[in-house]
Amino acid sequence: MRETCLQLTSLLNDLCAGRISAPMAEDRLGPMHQVHDPDGLLQLSEQDPLASVPVRRALTRIAHWPGAGSALWAMVLTAPGRLAGLRGPAELNADVLEAGTAVICHTSGPAGIPAGLCWIPQPVGPAIQWRIVQGRPPIPPATPAEAGQQLRQVMAEVSGELGRLDIVTGSRPESVPPRLGRGHRHSDQVLLDLAWTALEASESGLESSPMLTSQGSQVRESALRRLRAAAQDAVTAATAWPRGDRAPGRRE
Repeated sequence: MRETCLQLTSLLNDLCAGRISAPMAEDRLGPMHQVHDPDGLLQLSEQDPLASVPVRRALTRIAHWPGAGSALWAMVLTAPGRLAGLRGPAELNADVLEAGTAVICHTSGPAGIPAGLCWIPQPVGPAIQWRIVQGRPPIPPATPAEAGQQLRQVMAEVSGELGRLDIVTGSRPESVPPRLGRGHRHSDQVLLDLAWTALEASESGLESSPMLTSQGSQVRESALRRLRAAAQDAVTAATAWPRGDRAPGRRE
């Protein structure tokens, strides 16, 4: 599901910037996607609030939304005790925590797509249904430069802590990080590659149980959780600020 959310994030950013069309975005996303907009947030014509619609209708509405060019989207990765910048309401937070990931508009102009508009994925058999929910504007993600610096610092700290436990490290996850959209810099992709690998390595480590003392196990788990959180933040940052767009008040 992470890969799909990252892909939708890149497509929405490219769509709002006019780099691709709605049919192109649908083609790249794939055919097995539907959108459920129970509150009519997308203002689709002749829409049954109980029914889902093809994803192209939702993408077309996003593309033609007045002021769409000011919208920026990010992929959020949540975990118990970690809301990843979400500011509610509580029902939205709970739904995204259950899904583990979602796509949210984190920045927009005053007359554009509302910040906080969220796509929450739910598998339905082989397909994915995206539920559209309006949340409060989230905390803007860190820039790639900020998140990259933090991730590398945490990686160094965790490496030292695990090294002192004298643990035999496992093999590096054989993962292929997904590709970002056309609007991103090469440095964004470099950060995503590093963060994706660190995220999978931390999750793999948390799932394993090496023979350690109680204190050693606590140190190891705490270190891996910090690494996972830093990697999640870096994945979000890599997706959130396409080329030419900067966070207000931030510098890269």
